[in-house]
Amino acid sequence: MSETITQTQVVDAAKALDQPDFTRAEIIAKLGAQRGEMKEGFRAARKAGQLEKVSDGGDDEKPRFRLTGK
Repeated sequence: MSETITQTQVVDAAKALDQPDFTRAEIIAKLGAQRGEMKEGFRAARKAGQLEKVSDGGDDEKPRFRLTGK
């Protein structure tokens, strides 16, 4: 059974990356998780205003996000 990653874990991992913006894949790698395990935590962080999308990505690029400081 897979573990569900929480909103707090997502935000903490984003802070630990220590870079201005990041992809979901970078957060997943930092947490050592799988994509499905992070979905709810990532969504909750965005809904709470802790993360915001800064680009939709291009042809071969993934969407990028950043911490808002909330």
